[in-house]
Amino acid sequence: MQTENLHPHIGVISDCALQRHTIQKALSNYGLPIALSCDPSLFPSQSADKIQQVACWILVLEDEDFESDEITALIEQTEIPVLFGLGKAPNKYDELYISWERRLFGKLEELVGQLNIFESESSVLSLADHKEPVEKNLPASSVKGLSSGEALYISQQRKLANTNSSRLREPASEIWILAASLGGPSAVKSFLDLIPQNIKASFLYAQHIDAHFSHVLTQVLGRHAKLDLLALENGYPLYDGEVRVIPVDREVKFDSFHGHITEEPWQGPYGPSIDHLLKNAVAGFGSKCHLIVFSGMGNDSAMMAQAMQKSGCQIWTQSPDTCASASMPQTIIDMKCSNFTSTPEGLAEALIKRVGCHTSNISAINTTAHTNSTEPEQDQANNEDINGV
Repeated sequence: MQTENLHPHIGVISDCALQRHTIQKALSNYGLPIALSCDPSLFPSQSADKIQQVACWILVLEDEDFESDEITALIEQTEIPVLFGLGKAPNKYDELYISWERRLFGKLEELVGQLNIFESESSVLSLADHKEPVEKNLPASSVKGLSSGEALYISQQRKLANTNSSRLREPASEIWILAASLGGPSAVKSFLDLIPQNIKASFLYAQHIDAHFSHVLTQVLGRHAKLDLLALENGYPLYDGEVRVIPVDREVKFDSFHGHITEEPWQGPYGPSIDHLLKNAVAGFGSKCHLIVFSGMGNDSAMMAQAMQKSGCQIWTQSPDTCASASMPQTIIDMKCSNFTSTPEGLAEALIKRVGCHTSNISAINTTAHTNSTEPEQDQANNEDINGV
């Protein structure tokens, strides 16, 4: 699965092989192709074809006394931007690495423009059953007088009208945040399609996506799910067996198992900011808040991972080899913050086993799903019991 916009090619020049490797890995986390990577002494011998591909240069020199007419000319030219002075890249296990990687990404966006890491509309629509229509655009009559965020609730209200009102709704037993970016909708759909309606858990779904078609995401993913999948309402209490989609453009805070949509934007370059959301969720729910990180570019969710672990929260990750883009879950795994890793289907089966189901609601648990996962107790990143912290 690819983004619809082609990303600019980057050229990396450094006199330290480890720095070149670290920078290349960081660029790959955001899907940025590398035209060339070399020591500055070898720059003059690089092919013209590779150099012509470069849309931005990253220059990191440990030897401040290094002199080269070619490197000097590269810095002085104005046609292709050069990023230097970023500072030495920390080891990926260093606590400063996550912020360094984001600073690198932010600087690149300043030089070459916005780097789209979102899920494309076409890829979301490809998940739909083509025999059933998907409402791609809300009619003007439906959104007149509403803000852009409130307009996204139209699809929710329509689904609520068709929801079985006789189903007993239990207040949220615990909260599971589903975090995803590129490749996330497909994985989250596979996960939700296996979760029974009477699950003893409430879900908040944070997906990096363009706000203009986030309502399409709600329709497509909720089509075959047994749970109600709806946009989050301001002041709405959270219930078990529901998936509430976090708004893209406005911050959400929590208290007493209610979500409150503010007028403030999310902190960060794209929304919803998963780290910002996790910070608010831990403040509102404490150890009853847990996280599952699905496919996605970048490292959103990593900033709060260690703090969540210390608070007694569970953090699960999608198996990187099953991701369209493995950077988000892989970052959590590399930080040794993942309590359990599996396929989307394996994650669903493990969650059902962990939290159980309400007996007051009749809903069959799908036990025919295929998964490559072993039993959760045998498949954890840290060999910990998923029922404990």
